[in-house]
Amino acid sequence: MIAAQVASEVPESLAAYRHGVADGPGGPGATPLRALRDPLVFDATLSAFAAGLGPEAGCIPCDRRILVSYWSQFYFAALATPALTALIRLGRPLPLAFDAMSLERDGAGRPCRFRLPAAGCGSCQAPGLAGLVEAHLRPFVELCHARCGIAPRILWGNAAVILDYVARELGDGETAACDDVASCLGWRAGPACSKSPLAQALCPGASGCRRRVCCLRHRLPGVPSCGALCPVDCAAQRRSEPRC
Repeated sequence: MIAAQVASEVPESLAAYRHGVADGPGGPGATPLRALRDPLVFDATLSAFAAGLGPEAGCIPCDRRILVSYWSQFYFAALATPALTALIRLGRPLPLAFDAMSLERDGAGRPCRFRLPAAGCGSCQAPGLAGLVEAHLRPFVELCHARCGIAPRILWGNAAVILDYVARELGDGETAACDDVASCLGWRAGPACSKSPLAQALCPGASGCRRRVCCLRHRLPGVPSCGALCPVDCAAQRRSEPRC
């Protein structure tokens, strides 16, 4: 029921992840997120994702941090649309505590849908986006760091740019409908902004926000950089511009 209410509020521009959450435990293909703490389960999940990248997968660098970073972008995309739709459009947080949920993947091994826990289980410890940070994003970042050594700031950057985009598509930029979202993403100054790992991961500019740290995805065969969001591309462009 909750998932259907959220889906009905998702705008067409975010339709790719309109069904990013679903009610119920799911089928045998749903992996409890707590199971990812097992190195064997985590490695199998990552291997399935690598295989789904196509025939060039065999050329993927042995540095798993690059693969985990790219995988996390699909993970955050599936999570961000329903989570922020519920906060901004419905004024309520979803029960998205990390250890209470399960993850479903598509045929290419990419995260595509989260299964919500039973009613009364897994509620965020605090309301709003700050609650999602502590109940879900932080445990996920810490888990990935423990499994492959990826720098947390890379993952916070991945989460921040996706959440920032989704929040803007939902139209919260000009209203006070969700002060917590605005503060956590650095749109407004204040204590929540200064403490938020999401706000600290973004570098605001005249042409929009970009990440402070490269996500490394351009090192994967056939995967482009994140364009205007990429600090590496931006720096290279500045160096190539003629100087007065």
